[in-house]
Amino acid sequence: MKDINKIAEQLAGGLSLDDLRRQQSAFAARFSGSAGSGSEAERSYWQQVFAERPTTKGDLVMTRRTAQEMGYDDARRRFWAILQMRAAHIANLENNPDFEWVITDQFANTLRNMVKYFINDSTGEIPLTKGLFIFGENGTGKTEIMQAFSRFTTQYDLTKQFIFCSMSEVYNRTRADKEYDPVTINEQQDRCFDEFGRQVGPVLRYGDPLDINEAIIEARYTRFRRYGQITHFIANMAPNEAEAQLSPMVFDRLRSMCTSIEFTGKSKR
Repeated sequence: MKDINKIAEQLAGGLSLDDLRRQQSAFAARFSGSAGSGSEAERSYWQQVFAERPTTKGDLVMTRRTAQEMGYDDARRRFWAILQMRAAHIANLENNPDFEWVITDQFANTLRNMVKYFINDSTGEIPLTKGLFIFGENGTGKTEIMQAFSRFTTQYDLTKQFIFCSMSEVYNRTRADKEYDPVTINEQQDRCFDEFGRQVGPVLRYGDPLDINEAIIEARYTRFRRYGQITHFIANMAPNEAEAQLSPMVFDRLRSMCTSIEFTGKSKR
C-alpha cells in the first residue's frame, strides 16, 4: 500500500484514519464526565435517545426512539466504505496488499439486517429496541464488525452509538484495583461488551464475592426496562452455553435484552 491514508479518504468520503480516530476520541470524551447517573453527559445522552418521547407505563419505558435516521442505500454505502478502509488498514499492518473481506450470501444477509438495525429501519429482521448477542467461533469477524458499527454510528451521530469495551479488561481491572467499581461505570449508556463469558465466576471485592457478568447484566436490565437502554455482547459461546454459566433469572434477563446473531464458519484469521 503506497498511500493508505489517501485510499482511506477516497473510500470514506474524505475522512482519514486520523479523522475517524479523532471522532472516536470525541465520542469517548462526550461520556467521560461524572460516573453518577445524573451527570450532564448522561442527561444529554438520554435527551438524544428520547428526542421522540416514548410511550410509558408506570416507570417502564415501552419503546425508545425508533425513527429511521438514514436511508438504507446511503447507510450501506457508508458502512461499506468503513469496512474497506479497515481492510486497507489491515492490509498495511499485515503487509498483505491482497487482503479483502470474504462476504458469503449468509454473511451479507446478516450485515444487511445489522445496517438496518443501526439506522432504525423497520424492514430489517432484528427487533429495533433490543441489543445484540453476537456469537460464533474465534476469528469469524464478530469484534471487527461491531467495531466497524461503532465507528459508523459515531461518525454519523446515530442514536444507537455505543461504547465499546472488553469484559476481560473489566474482570482484570477489578482484580488489580481495589478501588475500581466495575458496575457503576459499565451500567451507563449503550455499550458493547466484547469477550463476554471468557472469564466467569465471582471476584472478591471487599471480602465479598461479586459475579461481574451477572452484576452488570442485572444493572443494565433495570435500565433497559426503565429507559430502553441497549446492551450488546460479543461471545465465543452460544446462548445455550451462556445459560450454563449464568443463574436462570440472569440468563432470562439477558435473553430479554438481546437478539442472538450467529457469525458462522471457521476462523478467517
